Amino acid sequence: MKITDAFIAEHAVIYAQLDYLEHAIPAAKTLGEIKAMSGMLEAALKPHAEAEDELLFNGLEPGLDQMGMLEKVQLEHDAICKGLEKVRIARTRKDAQRYLLSIVHLTRKEFDMEDRILFRMADELLREETLLKLGKSWARRRSVPSR
Repeated sequence: MKITDAFIAEHAVIYAQLDYLEHAIPAAKTLGEIKAMSGMLEAALKPHAEAEDELLFNGLEPGLDQMGMLEKVQLEHDAICKGLEKVRIARTRKDAQRYLLSIVHLTRKEFDMEDRILFRMADELLREETLLKLGKSWARRRSVPSR
């Protein structure tokens, strides 16, 4: 599997989580519920962003820099991380709801840009065998170690 296909598939799974959160966050009754939702989203986003950065974006750095895209991606990743931190330290349910809904919307926006622009760019700029090799690296990261 090509690395770009793997990331698009991960996006699809996280989009389902974002859909759920858009309805669950406003209905949450306690600050603890919102913080738990945020923790689950962070558990999905953190390894995804790390894999994107390490496996794909670093290799596309020269092309992304020319287009100003690398800085945009890094700023959005940072904004998501800072937003998750705001939820962790929020003292009111209302603030936590606002922060987490903002993260949901920012994540959707970032994923859309990656799907439409960055992954297509990777498919055009990188050789097929490179995309497949990176896909294998992604799969190794996602495999569960035997116990």
